[in-house]
Formats: sequence, structure tokens, C-alpha cells
Amino acid sequence: MYEYEFKDILNSNERVIWSDKPHILVHFASGFPLLIIGILWGLMDSFIFTGFMFNDGFGGGPAFGFLSIFMLIHMLPLWFGVGNMIRLALVYKNTFFCYTDKRVIIKAGFMGVDYKIEDFYNIENLEVNVGPLENILGVGTIRIDEEYVRTGKHSRRVGNRLYGIQNPYEVFKALKEIVTDIKTDINYPNDYRPDTNKGYNTRYDK
Repeated sequence: MYEYEFKDILNSNERVIWSDKPHILVHFASGFPLLIIGILWGLMDSFIFTGFMFNDGFGGGPAFGFLSIFMLIHMLPLWFGVGNMIRLALVYKNTFFCYTDKRVIIKAGFMGVDYKIEDFYNIENLEVNVGPLENILGVGTIRIDEEYVRTGKHSRRVGNRLYGIQNPYEVFKALKEIVTDIKTDINYPNDYRPDTNKGYNTRYDK
């Protein structure tokens, strides 16, 4: 459990029910395609560069310096791939997920720390998915209010994700239950809640 990661933003009467951190391989997986392309691009440029060197294609003098700078710039895909992996590493150390008795909280950040918060009564849709890599690693993803948004000819999926988490089906089931309980309590106060809970503003202890 990673309750201590959220202590700065929890309310005085709020408690963490579940917390986790994404599996490191799932987190870095998004950067693998760009890294692979960058490495292949860099290898191709390296062969061209060394080929010119061994064949004295530079002709020596200023041409060598100019072409060296050109090759460094031409290898930008490699630098982007490596740089993106460094960014993911910095983001990973700040990435944690939790849900409390009131809301879902996602902690992340590159240079600093950001929090995304989804109150239970605003959640409309929950999905649980296990991709091929996640299946191998025994983890999964819970998608919260994700939908496709079209921008021009392309569409992208927006929303919040708890990705690479352990026991995704059990977490999904428990989260779905608490969301239903809280929303039911707001719409039909106290009618479907345990006797120990007198209303939404009291502690949820089911």
C-alpha cells in the first residue's frame, strides 16, 4: 500500500481503501516503439558515418566537422527515443494510484507532482482491460470515463487510467461497488446503505 504518497491531499475524514503503482514494464511499454525506431535510425546513420570515415569521404578539414554536426542532428529520432525513456523514468517515480472512501486519485508528474481526482459521484463508466503484455505480467488496466475524441481525421482516447495494477478484476469489482453505493446514497439518501452509515458525509465503512 502507498497511502503515504497521498497524505498531503487527503481530507481529515478521508481514508485510503486501495493503492498501487503501475508495473514498471507496462509503464515503459509506451516508449518502446519510439526507442526501437530511434535505435534503428541511429544504427543506420552510424554505418553511413563510419563508411564515410573509412573511405575518407569527408576529405578532412572543415567538412569533417560540418558532416559530424549534420549526422548528430540527423540522428534526432534516436535522441527523441532515449529522451522519452528518460522522461518515462522520471514520471514513473512519481506515479501512484489510489481510491479512498470518496474519490479516485492519480498521482503523477515529470518535473513536479500532479494529482488527477475523480469524485465517485462524477464517474459514469468503468472498464477493466488486460492487454497482451499485462496478461503475461499478471496485471491489468481500469479505465475511468474513457471515450474517443475526434480531432480532424484522427481520434484519441481521453479519460483516466489505472494501468499495470495488480489484481485488476478484484480492484474493478470493489471500485464499482463503492461507486454504486456512493451514487445511490446521493440519489436515494440512506435507503440502501448499512445502518452504520447515516449519510454520504459520514465515513463509508462497508
